[in-house]
Amino acid sequence: MHHQHIGILGGMGPAAGLYFAQKLIALNTRARTDADHVPFILYSNPQIPSRVDSFLKQTASPVPQLVASLQKLKALGADFGVIVCNTAHIHFDEIASKVPLPLINMVDNVARHVSAMETGVRKVGLLATTATVKSGLYARYFEGTGIELVVPSGEDQMLVSSAIFGAEFGIKATGLSPTDAARRSLAGVADRLRKRTGVQHLILGCTELSFTIPDAVWANFQIIDPVTVLAQTCLARTLSSPSRLREMTECA
Repeated sequence: MHHQHIGILGGMGPAAGLYFAQKLIALNTRARTDADHVPFILYSNPQIPSRVDSFLKQTASPVPQLVASLQKLKALGADFGVIVCNTAHIHFDEIASKVPLPLINMVDNVARHVSAMETGVRKVGLLATTATVKSGLYARYFEGTGIELVVPSGEDQMLVSSAIFGAEFGIKATGLSPTDAARRSLAGVADRLRKRTGVQHLILGCTELSFTIPDAVWANFQIIDPVTVLAQTCLARTLSSPSRLREMTECA
């Protein structure tokens, strides 16, 4: 059976694309042989300019490098692509207009997922980079859904930023081995957000957070991981079976 090739643009942070690729394998629970898995092309480009600094400090735009990287994936045979970085989606419309490769929008995808949840979510929390929060990126895609989006206070948002970017214990500095200090800091932020707003569903709106937060620390929340949701959507599209999407959603 022919499957479409998924083009994965990673490197933002350095482990994001790898984590997404692992999800494509882990979520394909009915696969029994090599041939049951989906083909993908992973291009990890950690040299893409900072998406956060570009928005907050007007430094170099990441768009040219993002476009060039996606064009490379297209040339390598990708049938459609994903950008495994939440903050990069601030520029999604501009990128999509310059790339001859169909793209799945990670943020729009998770907003659709939350809107369709059977529990009838009315409020959802967001942990993300300061650029993602201040740009209103997630708020834009949740507009009109009837779901209220809540974010940390200004002081707590600074703690989220430190947990991601801090030179000593930040997730970007420690790679695939997140520190207990970063996890404790994020847990405190989430707990205060819950106490202030009553929120029970939490979006991990930064790929560093996706592979950092263990379920045990977040027992008071139903976690919504955009990377996992994106992998589910890509698998369903590549395997061309809507029933597979329902099955994978139930297992996630």
